[in-house]
Amino acid sequence: MTRSANYLRQAVTLAGNARLYRAIVSLPQIMSSGALEERIVFFESKTEQGVGAYLEELLEMVWCVDTKGWCEDGHIYNINSARELHEQSFSDGDPSDLMLFETGAGGTGIEAIGPNRTHYARADVVDLFVTPRVARRLRDALEAIELARAEEPRRRQAE
Repeated sequence: MTRSANYLRQAVTLAGNARLYRAIVSLPQIMSSGALEERIVFFESKTEQGVGAYLEELLEMVWCVDTKGWCEDGHIYNINSARELHEQSFSDGDPSDLMLFETGAGGTGIEAIGPNRTHYARADVVDLFVTPRVARRLRDALEAIELARAEEPRRRQAE
């Protein structure tokens, strides 16, 4: 598949029909395998007001569970817009879609990638409730992260 040269230069938010957000959802015990289980959830909202309540409604429809009060109870937290995630990024370079998946930085463990030792969400814990074009961009970023994760041992040896 060929893409225009501007495909990765424009902000991912321009690919969708609304504002892009990311939230962390801690699954209640009845939905998890017993251990603490968190999901990284991307969703789009037409407004900046009430995005937590909007996400609760969205998850209730999609996951078929009662999610009312999840934000209050702390099951849904760290709801950030794509713009906020770029501003909070650990990366010193140009903004990229990878920044949307950052979960921390530091250390020398297997999760630390690149010179900044950035930690990224794994694809198996990410849920996308976004338009098809945004989903494509986010999946491309997840693939790039997995490639970087696979190359990290070689990069560290070269240091």
